[in-house]
Amino acid sequence: MMKKLTVLAIAALLLAACGGLDSAVKKGEIAPTFTDTKVDGKYLWVRGFGAANPAHTTSAQKRIMSREAAIAQGYQRAAEHIYGTGVYAQMSVKDAVMQDSSIDNTIKGLVLGMGIYKTEYMNDDAATVIMRLSLSKLKAVNIEVK
Repeated sequence: MMKKLTVLAIAALLLAACGGLDSAVKKGEIAPTFTDTKVDGKYLWVRGFGAANPAHTTSAQKRIMSREAAIAQGYQRAAEHIYGTGVYAQMSVKDAVMQDSSIDNTIKGLVLGMGIYKTEYMNDDAATVIMRLSLSKLKAVNIEVK
């Protein structure tokens, strides 16, 4: 019995040490809660989503293109985390009531060496990817990520 508990405890520690992001897909749909960005001791982890274009006629085409969109969003999230985001917001108020609002954001930066760790698809062929970037690679070019 003690041996089984020891094995289970070691397995739990190994799983906890793996880091990364948990799946954002539950039963073929986007999970109600998930984490988009995480920094552990070794990596910057980011998640990207890509919707399937209904104009595409095959599941393969939908999946390929939604994955490409998810990868692009993953790079965007990494650049946001590393370099920050410029935000420009505008709001119109008339008679103390907001009439309209717009928010634009811009991100500029170069992200090299990021790898795709995991790809998942949803029932509608949308995709999510988990990507990671080694913190040591960032540190080598004098970028500190918190």
